[in-house]
Amino acid sequence: MNRRRSWIVLPAAALCVAALGAAVVVVFRAVSATDSPNVADAVAVALAAVTSGVALLGWARNRAAPRVTLPDQVSAAKDTLTALVRDAWRGESMIRGLEPDPIPVVWQLTDDTGLLHHRHLIGEGRLEGVGNAVAELARDFLKLRRRRLVITGGPGAGKTTLAIQLLLELTGKERDPSDPVPVLLSLSSWDPAAEDLRSWLTRSLERGYEALGSAEFGSGVARELVRGGHILPVMDGLDELPRPHRAAIVRALNASLDAAESYILTSRTEELAEAVEDAKQPLPSAAVIAPAPLTPADAEGYLRTCLPPEPGPVWENVLEGLRTGELGGLSQLTATPLGVWLLRAVYIDPHADPAPLAGLLGQDQEELRGHLWDGLIPVLLAARSPGASPTGRTGPPELTPRHGWDAGETRRHLSYLARLLSRNGTRDLAWWRLGELVLGADERRRAATTACLVVGGIFGTVATIAGEIHPLVALPTGFAAGFGVLTATLRGFTGTPGRVSVEFRGRVRDLAQQITIVLLLRILIGMVSVSGAALVAKAEPGLAIKAGFWAGFALGPGLVLIRWMQQPTPLTAATTPYHAWRASRALAILCGVVPGVGGGVVTGLVGGLANGPWFGIKLGVLSGAFLALELGLTMLRHSVWPAYLITVRHLAEQGKCPKDLMDFLDDAHRLGLLRVVGPVYQFRHADLQDHLAAGTRLTARPRQEA
Repeated sequence: MNRRRSWIVLPAAALCVAALGAAVVVVFRAVSATDSPNVADAVAVALAAVTSGVALLGWARNRAAPRVTLPDQVSAAKDTLTALVRDAWRGESMIRGLEPDPIPVVWQLTDDTGLLHHRHLIGEGRLEGVGNAVAELARDFLKLRRRRLVITGGPGAGKTTLAIQLLLELTGKERDPSDPVPVLLSLSSWDPAAEDLRSWLTRSLERGYEALGSAEFGSGVARELVRGGHILPVMDGLDELPRPHRAAIVRALNASLDAAESYILTSRTEELAEAVEDAKQPLPSAAVIAPAPLTPADAEGYLRTCLPPEPGPVWENVLEGLRTGELGGLSQLTATPLGVWLLRAVYIDPHADPAPLAGLLGQDQEELRGHLWDGLIPVLLAARSPGASPTGRTGPPELTPRHGWDAGETRRHLSYLARLLSRNGTRDLAWWRLGELVLGADERRRAATTACLVVGGIFGTVATIAGEIHPLVALPTGFAAGFGVLTATLRGFTGTPGRVSVEFRGRVRDLAQQITIVLLLRILIGMVSVSGAALVAKAEPGLAIKAGFWAGFALGPGLVLIRWMQQPTPLTAATTPYHAWRASRALAILCGVVPGVGGGVVTGLVGGLANGPWFGIKLGVLSGAFLALELGLTMLRHSVWPAYLITVRHLAEQGKCPKDLMDFLDDAHRLGLLRVVGPVYQFRHADLQDHLAAGTRLTARPRQEA
């Protein structure tokens, strides 16, 4: 925008607001103060003036703000984003046990010519590295001609682990400020049929890293970061998508990227080969690496670094059997980083007696794997007490569970969730979809109707006994309040999480549209008046109308604002499930508090001044509760939290999950049993989900060494 004209915007907006105020004065002078309908019209004009003024000022602020992001602002935004990314994934790496001793997996270029497209187009770098010395691999990556890397491997090979290690290395102290910022994203959040790569990256940055929306970075800095090649997308989980979707991703990558853009992609080898075959095109100029299998000598060497210098005769027998192959199951299990980690977590870290490993258990890979998964839950619970740092590590307290959990109950709850996900063919545990997964359509309707009847019955009973209202009046009023619960719950079962947002940028038009709610003010006044007359049988009609009028006057702007402030929670990799749940809870509470407190206080004051304090208190409490349930929940557009509460209560009564499910899931993540992928939880490894879903019998926990 022309800077010479920008100064005109704010004065023009102020003049518009003044004109609206003058219109309000004219209307008030033209009507009689005793004429209720005309007064309602005047109030509607006043509210329109207030909300329109807010919209105009917000529009003026956006118009007056600079629309160009300067190079120094882009640089500052890169620094901020780098710090945010590193902090987030540093904590996740500690939970996954990547620090301080990563497993030494050797990564090298694949010899699969169907995946590696023209070796000479990649560059001259060796692109070989070891998992416990990833700095060299990161340097080779930066030397690639196009900086395009695909990490492949089988189950448990450590693909996501390497991606996180590379991300941390590329955001470290030795980072060149001119290098792009790596941002790890789940490919499940990208639909290439709806948006191209750059649009997806821009949306993910804007919604997932809200700090980039700060005024100090100018307007559209996320778009500038993507457009300028300042973002290195680290795209995880191609193999977790449906087969047609995987091919669409490959085609979209090839169509969206030019010679200057780069990426890191992870996928299982077989699924990547299928995607390339289905897309009928490879990933050009991309270096495809795969892990070399861990040899028994590699596994033995790593395990010895985790044990004391003299581990004892039993451990010596186990390590010798691993090296020589006499313990075939143990040798096969430790051929992957996942197997080595399981052995360390269950036997070495808790100092357990390794004698079972030297017997028949060490000769059967499947039996041994199940035994280790079974032992992992009690071991982690015993090693990490609430509020303490993880055993053997240093780290912030937020990486340890906040509550104590029983090992048997923990396994039972996780097993139910694993069966639920497997039955629905998904790896993602989205808390807001729990009701849809657990309850059928008829069950959801029955649950919502039951909640409506319970709320209506309680409200009507309280109004009858405490408010001294005739049951024929109190009960219908109570069920009218329960209707708000019914509406919100049914909508929430299939809805998405929401949050409170007061950001004007890009939303002024939406605010202007919400002003039309003021036109419903006369209906609101009539509703409040009728409810006031019903709740207070002794009140004169004039008092009920006055109470309704003033309640409407107090509620109008608030209702407009709470409707406008509701925004969907950004479902990207930077939004954790626990934070999304808390944001939805806060939004639901706000939508109930605004009409409940506003209407209750005003009607209570009017009633108290007319018929005494006790009368005013009863009127205020009952009318406030009615408005919170009926009006507040009806206006809640993102009502997944009430639906979640009903679903969890249903499951808790059946013993399938704890009442505080989100606290349980958050602690399971802190323990390392679950991982966070954007706004959803997943089991730490697909093999753990499959093992728990199969209902394998819980074996005895490994004995502690004396």
